[in-house]
Amino acid sequence: MKKRLKIVVDTNIFISALLGSKNSKFIIEKFINGEIDIVITDEIFLEIVETLKDRKFRKIVNKDDLDILTELLKIDAEWVIPEKRVNACRDKKDNIILECALSGKVDFIITGDNDLLSLKFFEKVLILTPSQFLKISKK
Repeated sequence: MKKRLKIVVDTNIFISALLGSKNSKFIIEKFINGEIDIVITDEIFLEIVETLKDRKFRKIVNKDDLDILTELLKIDAEWVIPEKRVNACRDKKDNIILECALSGKVDFIITGDNDLLSLKFFEKVLILTPSQFLKISKK
């Protein structure tokens, strides 16, 4: 049996999916269908919820879709507690993604954030855009 890929999904990808990005939605669908595992921390989950509660997103993100996403993550994601703090990204707020990746022993980080993408990899974890990940995961 083929091992499912474990990934950390940056907040911007969840937002893109809720706003209709085809590639981002496809990644979430792969998670829903059990093809990949999403690893998450309390900090990342809180960032997702807080960001999407912002006034600019409340007007354009369907509340039911947000509720479904948060419940899905609560139930089906693999939750980890960061074992050590990391200070490797030029945008310090993005270090929570790297910490999650380390603690969750993931295969990939999926993001649209140039601060993370500029690293290309962290430890042995590849950092990819949704389209790059989808090309790799089809193999």
